[in-house]
Amino acid sequence: MLLPRILTAIVGSALLLGAIYFGSLPFMFVVLGIVLVAVREFYTLARDTGYPCYPVLGLLASGAVVLSVFLNGISFGQVTENQLTSALISLFLVAIVFRSLMRGPQDTSLSEWSVTFMGVFYVAWSLSHLLLIRDLRPGGRNITFMLFAMIWTEDILAYFIGSRWGHHKIAASISPKKSWEGTLAGLAGAVVVAVVFQMGIFKHELKVAEAVGLALLVGLLAFASDLGESVLKRGAGAKDSSQILPGHGGLLDRFDSFLLTT
Repeated sequence: MLLPRILTAIVGSALLLGAIYFGSLPFMFVVLGIVLVAVREFYTLARDTGYPCYPVLGLLASGAVVLSVFLNGISFGQVTENQLTSALISLFLVAIVFRSLMRGPQDTSLSEWSVTFMGVFYVAWSLSHLLLIRDLRPGGRNITFMLFAMIWTEDILAYFIGSRWGHHKIAASISPKKSWEGTLAGLAGAVVVAVVFQMGIFKHELKVAEAVGLALLVGLLAFASDLGESVLKRGAGAKDSSQILPGHGGLLDRFDSFLLTT
C-alpha cells in the first residue's frame, strides 16, 4: 500500500501546488473539484450514520458558494461587499424548505435540513476560503504555500512518528492511531516550517515569535479539524470517507485538516 500512497501523493501534490502557483481559474477549478467530491463524501457518511439529507441540493449550493466567493470576493469586488454569497445562502434555505414542502410532513425533516446545511458550511464554505487566502495582496501565493506546507508537514510527521514511537494515545475512542508523540512531532514540524518561511520569505512581515505562534495556532486547529472528521467516520463505521485516492482514502480525509484552519 505504500507505493500507491506515495504515487498518489506525488501526483496530487504536483497538481495542487501548480494550481496554487498560477492561482485564478486553475486554482478555483481545483478547489471546486475538491469541494464537490468532499461534500459528496460528507453526505455519504451522514447517510451511513442514519441521517438523511438532500445531497443534490447540497452539491449545487456548495458549487455556487465556491463560485460566488471566487467571482464576488476576488474578481468583482471586495470581500466585505460579497452580497452574492449571502443571496445564494438565502436561496439555498428557501430551496431546502420547498423540498420538504413537496414531500409533506416527515419525521426526518429536521435531520434533512440540518445535515444538508452543515455539509455546505462545514466543507464548501470552509475550503472556499483557500481562494481568498491565495488572493491576499501582497504575498497570497506564498501564504498559501506556507499554510499547505505547515499542515502537510504536521500530518506526515504525526503519521510516521506516531506509527513508530506513538505509545500514548491521545483520543483512542475517536482515532486509535493518534498519539501524543505523533501529535507533538507534527506541531514541532509545523513550527519549523513557519520559521523557515519567516526567515526566507516573510522576514519583513513576521517576527520569529509571530511565526511560531501562527504555526501553533494552525497546528492545533488542524489537529482538531482532523479529529472532527474522525468523529464522523466513527459514527458511520467507516475507515475512510471514500476510496477515490489510492492509499489515501477520500478527499475529505485529505483536506479535513483545512476545514477549521481556513
